[in-house]
Amino acid sequence: MRILKHLAILVVGTATVLTAFSLLMPGEVMTSRWVIAGPDRDAALRELRDLRGWQRWNLLLEGARDLKVSMPASELDAGGSIEWTDAKGRASRFVVVENTENGLVTTLGIGDERPLQTGFSVEKRRTDSVQVVWFLIEKLRWYPWERFYGMMASDMKGPLMQESLHRFKGELDRRKGD
Repeated sequence: MRILKHLAILVVGTATVLTAFSLLMPGEVMTSRWVIAGPDRDAALRELRDLRGWQRWNLLLEGARDLKVSMPASELDAGGSIEWTDAKGRASRFVVVENTENGLVTTLGIGDERPLQTGFSVEKRRTDSVQVVWFLIEKLRWYPWERFYGMMASDMKGPLMQESLHRFKGELDRRKGD
C-alpha cells in the first residue's frame, strides 16, 4: 500500500511539473519556408492567386479526390477556396481570407482539426530574384502534449512546405519557358 501511495505522488508530481513547464512555452508556433523563384514578382503572384493551379505544385493536394476550386470574381479579391478529400478520406479546405499586394493569407482546415492560418508572401530581394515565403501559424492549447508538439511542428511540416515551394518554382520556370 505504501508503494502505491508513493507511486501516486510521483505520477501526480510529474504531471504537475510537466504541465507547469509546458505553460511557459509559447501558445503558438510558426513554421515558414522560402524559395528564390526567379526575377518576375508579378508572375509569382499570378501563380499564387490562381487557385486552379495549386494542384500542380502544392503537395497537400497530391492525391486529392473530389477537388473543387472556387475563384473570386477578381483575382485580387478574397474568398476563393479549394476543397478536397485527402488520401486519408478527410475533407480539407484552403480559403483565401485576405489578398494583399504581397501575397495571400489563407486558412487551412484538414479534417476535424482546428483551422490553421497560412499564407504566402512574395518579396523582391534584388533586381534578379524574388523570394516566396510560405508560413503556417498554429495556435496551441494549454495541454502539455500540444506544447511539446509545438517544438517539433516545424520539423514535421517543413519538408512538405519546402518541397511544395520547389515545385512552385519549377512551375514558374516551366511557364516562363512556354
